[in-house]
Amino acid sequence: MHSGRSVAHGLRRHWALAAVSAAFLLAGALVLDDYGLWWDALAQRDIGNAALDYVLGDGERAFELRLPSDRWYGAVFETPLALVERVLGLDDSRDIRLSRHLLSHLFYLAGGGFCYLLVYRLFGSRALALIALALFLLHPRIYAHSFFNSKDVPFLAAFMIALYLTHRAFRRETLGAFALCGVGIGLLVNLRVMGLILFAAVLVLRALDLAFAGQHNGGGRSWRGTAGTAAAFALAAMLTYYASL
Repeated sequence: MHSGRSVAHGLRRHWALAAVSAAFLLAGALVLDDYGLWWDALAQRDIGNAALDYVLGDGERAFELRLPSDRWYGAVFETPLALVERVLGLDDSRDIRLSRHLLSHLFYLAGGGFCYLLVYRLFGSRALALIALALFLLHPRIYAHSFFNSKDVPFLAAFMIALYLTHRAFRRETLGAFALCGVGIGLLVNLRVMGLILFAAVLVLRALDLAFAGQHNGGGRSWRGTAGTAAAFALAAMLTYYASL
């Protein structure tokens, strides 16, 4: 009941975000079939199928599918796409393409939602948050790629989600918030190794907090709390990255 009230309260507070997201979802549904495949699409799909085969116990086929050059890219986004494809029994190439386009675009819209929430948390202004959302969603090339590019645009969306979780963690200063931030960044690094930039930034900021912890709250308690959240973050990030490889 409490979670239901929280969701309802959030929708009332951010009704503009819900309205814009719904409008973009409808627009996306109308143009879903207007986009084709990009040059890397089949290789990306193979990554997801290989990872899913490995999870289901067919390791030999997984390694046959996945080329050495593809092992630089994680399967955390492609695996759910492959799972949906198999659960729905999709075997027609058009149906597979449309399902991938829809799921990729939904994740892009989710990234836009977290961009809005991040700006709102930073500045407390719905107007600025809506401007940020518009800039995120209305870039012509990125909007088009949100349907067929399952490598770069998901990384963009995941980066926005990870940034939001990072800000939330530093605001709350709890083990749970930093552990959740670590999970988000671990998945981000799985998508693209460039996510290590955010992982390193959080550790550097925690190190700075640790260096000045003795100046607050008598020293001991603050130092232990800061060290604990840093450890929770690093452990969650590394375990998530390892589990999602």
